[in-house]
Amino acid sequence: MTIGSGQYAVLSAVVFALGIYGLLARRHPLGVVIALGLLFAAPLIALVGFTIVTSNIERAPTGGALSVMAIVAATCACSLGFAIVLLLWRRSGRADVDALGDLEE
Repeated sequence: MTIGSGQYAVLSAVVFALGIYGLLARRHPLGVVIALGLLFAAPLIALVGFTIVTSNIERAPTGGALSVMAIVAATCACSLGFAIVLLLWRRSGRADVDALGDLEE
């Protein structure tokens, strides 16, 4: 049994749907940042999967190189999000996304 491009597309769609659900359902800021990480990972799964299915040995591994660059960028964005969430939590003492909108100090 071989894995085709359809399986990669389904896996990417499932990971993206989990990220959307986590973004809409979570109230804790860290959960929201983790859901954003899932949203960043879903297109990478599709990109790598499609390049693996369509690549020859003679061609350069462009999908792998693009995904490594995207993973580095997503890691930087998520770590910045974690830092912002930690700063807001330390300043306000609240761990609720809805309550962070009415911070006035």
